[in-house]
Amino acid sequence: MPTLHSAARLPSLRALAVLAAASFVAAPAHAVTINLADGGGGAGGYGNSIVFADGGITLTASAWAETGAATDAGMYQFETAEIWSWGSGLGICNRAEGLAWAECDNSGEHEIDTAGRDDLLVLFFDQRVRFESIVVDPHDGPGDDPRGRNITYWIGDVAALPDLAGHSFGSLDTLPGFSAGTLSAISPDFEPFSHALSGSGNVLLLAGDFAARQCIAQSAVDGAECDAYKIAGVTASAVPVPPAAGLLVTGFLTLLSAVRRRR
Repeated sequence: MPTLHSAARLPSLRALAVLAAASFVAAPAHAVTINLADGGGGAGGYGNSIVFADGGITLTASAWAETGAATDAGMYQFETAEIWSWGSGLGICNRAEGLAWAECDNSGEHEIDTAGRDDLLVLFFDQRVRFESIVVDPHDGPGDDPRGRNITYWIGDVAALPDLAGHSFGSLDTLPGFSAGTLSAISPDFEPFSHALSGSGNVLLLAGDFAARQCIAQSAVDGAECDAYKIAGVTASAVPVPPAAGLLVTGFLTLLSAVRRRR
């Protein structure tokens, strides 16, 4: 039986390496929109959380607010708040507003807002994702003042959620593994708005324009220019992680190199 020479094997091995690499390169993930509205409430009081899942992605929502002691920078330290899912989306009741379906609802301050002590939403994902967009819903109509719809967001890529107790908006940019805050501004209105997001990670922190400190002296009901909205949904796509691909391709390339040396 004839024996194949090394030169004859090379094209075949090279083709196999290319095919192997192609088979392990993950296809681009499809973007998934996770509906955060009407998610079954959120029992548990301050420090609670709600889990949402869709399209193979799971996230856990929780809340903080600057209801703690004042800092030197004119901010206030974070304390845990209550997260709740209403028909129009996720809202926050902080310790200055009371609990959902009690003082917080009666005062009309159960949104994510910058009126009074500012709220901070935390979305913790079960995997690394590419953030695409998030929808804010002022949930107002004719006869009401248009609400601010600005957002500030930070993206983190961390093994575990950091404890935000003792932090403030003035120190979020220093959190290990997190990006600096990004402000996305849009004019006040009644209508929902989809903010584009940029970055990848497994944590999304979101607030209004916390730098507008004049809103500290206003309420969500009276502060026409203060940000106040629910979060109706977030769109993200999973970031593929093919750890075996590099090892397999490296093995094929090593084999090719050895064949060349024998020629």
